[in-house]
Amino acid sequence: MLTNFFSNTKPFTSVIIIALFFVYAFLGYFFEYIPELSIGLFFKFLVLFGLVNFIKSRNNLTFDNSYFFLIFVILIGYLPITVSINNVFYSNLILLVYVRRVYSLQSSKNTIKKLFDSGLWMGISFLIEPFTIVVFPMTFIAILIHQHIDYRRLITPLLGFVSPIILYFTYHLWYDQQQKFYALLDFSTYYDFSIYTSFTLKFSLGVIVTLTFSGFLLKTPKALSIKNVFRKNWILVCIHLLSVFILLLIIKNRSGAEIAYLLFPCAMIIANGFELLQKKWFSDLILLLLFLGSFVQYLV
Repeated sequence: MLTNFFSNTKPFTSVIIIALFFVYAFLGYFFEYIPELSIGLFFKFLVLFGLVNFIKSRNNLTFDNSYFFLIFVILIGYLPITVSINNVFYSNLILLVYVRRVYSLQSSKNTIKKLFDSGLWMGISFLIEPFTIVVFPMTFIAILIHQHIDYRRLITPLLGFVSPIILYFTYHLWYDQQQKFYALLDFSTYYDFSIYTSFTLKFSLGVIVTLTFSGFLLKTPKALSIKNVFRKNWILVCIHLLSVFILLLIIKNRSGAEIAYLLFPCAMIIANGFELLQKKWFSDLILLLLFLGSFVQYLV
């Protein structure tokens, strides 16, 4: 029943999923996981939802259904700490715009423009959160997978990357505030992960890791068995997940909100694995348990 309802991408289905996000947001605020709610917060998350759905549908990263969007929102329900507007939100939003250009390299149309744009958006993300630069190799892996390598394709994203950084440096040089710029180049960090030891975060991360690993095991053999565009995109999705996992390991400022970087690639892998479940009753059961599990942290 549940899988039949979400097996399409009708507007009414999206409205139900967005309403589910509102439920999570109000519960998170009531139980003090979310500091405040506002029209601005909801609007910015609607922009985020539109962006992730656009990336998924434009690049055919899943079948034509609502599983990805539903799972993406349910994962937010598991991690209400990610529902806030801060540097992580903006950095993650810009990073998603970046990966949108990377995934679009599957088409040979306007390749140089896409490469410059990918570097430009990565440069902006770097200004917000310097450690996101660990995701930048995705561009060059995408060139290797989807295009052929030449010096123009290698140099163009680098030119895009340094453009906002040069402007940022020039601004601070003009106002004699170079130290603010040099602070971006301080990559010293610490490896204190004690913030993730609370029961709710351990439970939520445990569920997400288990489902992501299961989705990876289910989908990877099938995806790699056929030489097509999706095979290449699946490799990029896995590289995306690995990159943001490294980002979480080395990022300097940890509050729990940084887990938001994981939401897109994890939801993508889980949705692709979920699509392969053959028995409807089993799919319904998994979806129901996943949904009910998202409320555990509000009950303990």
